[in-house]
Amino acid sequence: MVSPALFRWSLIGLVVVVLAGLGLDLMEVDAAQYAAMTQEMMHRGDLLHLVFRGADYLDKPPLLFWSAAASHALFGVNDWSYRLPSVLAAFFGLFALYRFTLLHHDPDTARRAVLVMGGSAAFLLMTNDVRTDTLLTAAVVVTIWTGSVWMERRRWWALMACGIALGAGLLAKGPIAAVAPALALGLDGAWRQRWRRILDPAWLLVAAIAGVMLVPMLIGLHEQHGLHGIRFFFWEQSFGRITGENRWKDDSTVLYFLHELPWLLLPWSLFLIIGLGAALRRLRSEGEQVSLFGALSVLIALSFSQFKLPHYIYVALPLFAVVAARGMLDLGKGWWRAQLVLLVMLLLATVLICGWSFASPVGSAFAVSGALAIAWVLLAWRRPAPNVVIGRTVATVVLSGLALNLHVYPALLAYQANAHAGRWAAQHGLGPDRFQGLQVAGTALDRYAGFTVPWLSNVEEAARVIRPGVHLYTDPAHEAAIRAAGFRPVRVASWPDARVQVIGLDFLVPARRKALLEERVVLRF
Repeated sequence: MVSPALFRWSLIGLVVVVLAGLGLDLMEVDAAQYAAMTQEMMHRGDLLHLVFRGADYLDKPPLLFWSAAASHALFGVNDWSYRLPSVLAAFFGLFALYRFTLLHHDPDTARRAVLVMGGSAAFLLMTNDVRTDTLLTAAVVVTIWTGSVWMERRRWWALMACGIALGAGLLAKGPIAAVAPALALGLDGAWRQRWRRILDPAWLLVAAIAGVMLVPMLIGLHEQHGLHGIRFFFWEQSFGRITGENRWKDDSTVLYFLHELPWLLLPWSLFLIIGLGAALRRLRSEGEQVSLFGALSVLIALSFSQFKLPHYIYVALPLFAVVAARGMLDLGKGWWRAQLVLLVMLLLATVLICGWSFASPVGSAFAVSGALAIAWVLLAWRRPAPNVVIGRTVATVVLSGLALNLHVYPALLAYQANAHAGRWAAQHGLGPDRFQGLQVAGTALDRYAGFTVPWLSNVEEAARVIRPGVHLYTDPAHEAAIRAAGFRPVRVASWPDARVQVIGLDFLVPARRKALLEERVVLRF
């Protein structure tokens, strides 16, 4: 279905898409916060203790901050150097996914699995909005690959690499990095009655390597938070979300990830649905069940968490990609035509968003390209050969991804006022004594200002710091309160503001967008 030539060109296209988004502004909340914390870590020269806005931080492990700090030290403090380690890890995860699939299946299935994962909406998101889950996902798929090599081929290099990958995953996001591979490999081994391989004492070497890698983090946790910090890492952070001990809770149901999975694996969602059905029918046949058991067990475990976000399921997506790749086998023309319909819908969305929602010369160019691509996709309607449809699916991903990274995201990020205000403060050489926020703040504000912007909770607090040369970042309501208090500042900058990470469909309608925007201003005294 996927020739080596098509595979190579597809990978080149996916790399180009990711490179196009490497320098985008970091989005609030998480990515901008982690980047700001990385800068704070570098300023303090302390890698063991995590701090956010001057206070001890106990939530995420340190690997993202360590890798971003190393990248900043090598390439300077900028957005692409923050993303670079995670992006490289994501592509190494694709390599590991290929090798894992090749271990159990034919090269064509391995190529398809890589294209499903690398050409998914989730892969675009995890390489743009970089959080701890990008490193975690890569580490978990490497752990499963190398662990599977040990179980199948008994290679000692694989066992040691498994320990390193496990340690990296634990340092990226905690115990889920051990739970996911253990479920995948353990359930497969139990199903095939490979008890000796499951209980092999050699696995203790994996645990020992990972344990040694955790030592610096555990020292830092104990020094900052005592035994509670260590307990939080091993229990409360992950398992506490199921038991209710973790403070994070929401009203999501156990079905939450069932409606998140299809859009995260767009435009390959149809193949996932077919693949799951086919995999369940093949349960009694010989062959690996690592991908099916691992994907479903992690999905079930995460579904019982009392706090859920879409990116939590990233860790299982490489295994779902294998299931989807296997689901492409022996499909009739009807399913391949259904895939063409889905591609046309995605291209129509690209045309509308680029040519209407965020119209500009660049947007018009992508809209015209999308219209031509629709005609090109429909040319395959009469004879929807699998290799042709897969090729046009990847082409749709590349075109839509470039449109997002080169046009749509820049248009959206124009409404992230905190980033623009922080960059403005840095450009004007303002420090924390001359640039402060009045009831307005944000992680991007700190990131782009280059320091923790002091927070003022009311006009009375502001009055105590106001003097000639001080700048306040605030909103029009608090500007009015400042003026009512008798001050006469000069408004020197303003930006429209929206929470770009969680915009709704109304925001895409130009006539309705203005009503959804707030305003942020800088006042000079």
